[in-house]
Amino acid sequence: MSALPLEGVRVLDLTRLLPGGYATLMLADLGADVVKVEEPGRADYTRWLPPQVGDSSAAHIALNRNKRSITLNLKTARGKDIFRKLVPRFDVLVESFRPGKMAALELGWESLQDLHPQLIYCAITGYGQDGPRAQEVGHDINYMGYAGALGITGEEGRAPVIPGVQVADLGGGGMAAVISILLALRKRDAEGVGSFCDVSMMDGVVSWLGIHAAAYRATGDIPQPELMPLNGGYPCYRVYPAADGWLTVGALEPQFWSALCSAIGRDDLVGDAFASGRRRAQVIGELEELFETKTRAEWMRKLAGLDVCVAPVNDFSEAFADEQASHRQMVVEEDLPEVGSWSHIGNPVRVGERAERLLRIPPPSLGGG
Repeated sequence: MSALPLEGVRVLDLTRLLPGGYATLMLADLGADVVKVEEPGRADYTRWLPPQVGDSSAAHIALNRNKRSITLNLKTARGKDIFRKLVPRFDVLVESFRPGKMAALELGWESLQDLHPQLIYCAITGYGQDGPRAQEVGHDINYMGYAGALGITGEEGRAPVIPGVQVADLGGGGMAAVISILLALRKRDAEGVGSFCDVSMMDGVVSWLGIHAAAYRATGDIPQPELMPLNGGYPCYRVYPAADGWLTVGALEPQFWSALCSAIGRDDLVGDAFASGRRRAQVIGELEELFETKTRAEWMRKLAGLDVCVAPVNDFSEAFADEQASHRQMVVEEDLPEVGSWSHIGNPVRVGERAERLLRIPPPSLGGG
């Protein structure tokens, strides 16, 4: 089997919790040698989050496969000395402290660059290294709120809905960090120099609002929940109730909407895909009543093989049993020491062949190497 894409790349991971843990998980899955540097006694907080599975937490298991762990107290002279000796052996350092924290320890970018000019230093923060909010504390919900994304999520006239997935943490923090690190590695290969990667979770969320911002600039209308084209504003792009749950309808293109209307016996609605005002409310109400007459499975059987862009809203047990997720190796059953069979969520990045096993190294014990 061919080597994994990032084999030979060594990463020091000083991060805690989700954003950095997810970033270095992606790197580790792709072959990088990731070594977690954890504070003795306290460690990465994900180790202690419930629910617990044996001596580990489910969150720790999810985020830390294929990594190793050492403990080091960076507040002591001895810990700093050991750390400085470690740094030149690594290609990448990732941290998620408040801006200036590492510099106060005399371990910031400028200091480490003198030791290792080719070092790629990635700092993941909520608001970035500079600006009026740089030193503020925050979490996913705060970054989403400031960025404007939370304000367009939910139902018309009701309180914003907190997404079930940590969007700013994973996308604005984790994935943006991975992209930054890969670009910095490319630059180093070309120019022989390291880079500082300033990753802001709020920046990441703002960057995803491009088409919404363009519409706002063009019209002056402030985007609202459930009234935009892709958050429920169109009858052809909404979540509808079934008898036993919910269905997603994403029939934006005329051919898909037409095929759906025909399949459900409502050819009279072909011209109402983008209905507005009172007509919109009428069409949505009629479709809600219609979709509630059958279960999700009954609708999926009725619509099978048709180009209609309809899918069920799965719960986790259904999603993890989905044949497409299994085929794509996005849910992989493998054994873990002291835990047994475990459902690992796969890595979506594909470069060349997939590794025969997703799990090469089990999640490490604290300081277990």
